[in-house]
Amino acid sequence: MNVGILTAVGLVTAVLAALVYAREWFARLDTEAVSRTSEQLLENPASVEKVPAPSVFSEVTKSLSIVVPAFNEEARLPATLDETLLYLQRRRDRKGPTFTYEVVIVDDGSTDATVRVAMEYVRRHGFDAVRVMRLPANRGKGAAVKAGMLAARGEALLMMDADGATQVRDLERLEAALARVVKNGLGIAVGSRAHLQAAATAKRSWYRNLLMRGFHLLVVLVAGSGVKDTQCGFKLFTRAAARRLYPSQRLQRWCFDVELLLLAQALGVPVVETSVTWTEIPGSKIKVTSIIHMAWELAALLLAYQVLGIWTVLSDVQVARVAS
Repeated sequence: MNVGILTAVGLVTAVLAALVYAREWFARLDTEAVSRTSEQLLENPASVEKVPAPSVFSEVTKSLSIVVPAFNEEARLPATLDETLLYLQRRRDRKGPTFTYEVVIVDDGSTDATVRVAMEYVRRHGFDAVRVMRLPANRGKGAAVKAGMLAARGEALLMMDADGATQVRDLERLEAALARVVKNGLGIAVGSRAHLQAAATAKRSWYRNLLMRGFHLLVVLVAGSGVKDTQCGFKLFTRAAARRLYPSQRLQRWCFDVELLLLAQALGVPVVETSVTWTEIPGSKIKVTSIIHMAWELAALLLAYQVLGIWTVLSDVQVARVAS
């Protein structure tokens, strides 16, 4: 058998293997999206037994929930939680006891002391104000955010990164923007760093800028150009929007933000973008290979929702199953 035939056989084998992997990947994420969430548990240092997590589909009991996904964040998490909880306490002092809040820290299978650090804040501030949920293994930021959102008790739900790159007081910018667009209880306010893009471009290497431009082109192809900065980890949802969007979220890692915006378009959920303060924090987990993974997830969104139609927005019956 000559080299040409061997090469052709190798290519066909590789393509078939890739197709099998892709089919299994799409099917697995689709299955996990509609899995029951009632088995989620919260860690309480005052109790030996873990506490069943509440559900976003239950009655609202807090004014605000802040969901903080965390993977190996023992070094950066304390400063973020200190700033966040101080802000929340001062805001409660201003607004009175009717303003209630919780911070839900979702550990995404960390291998460092992230959980121990988070639990110290539970001890210090109380289980009602600070809650820790631990995923059994690392599944990705998207999976951690989804788990926290589906267990939130707030009327408004804020997604915030553990590194504290965005100042928590900018929540009030999101609230003001959201109030202008919310319709039938539905709305999303997206924090944006687009106004800082020129400075960021000047600091990055040429190949990183090229990769980022390619990534943004894919974002436009998948979700349109309505939101300039889809990846800022600072987004505010009404409770009704979270109930409708998160059960249909399939992606578990990099581009779940884009998927949520795509779902918002399909469901007619109003989205508004507003600038926020942002600071580069040492310890970023995004690498050049991460951008390649992000590009694959964007291509997967395009294929799954718009080309093949194998992923769809969950029906009311399927959402009810996730809620049960």
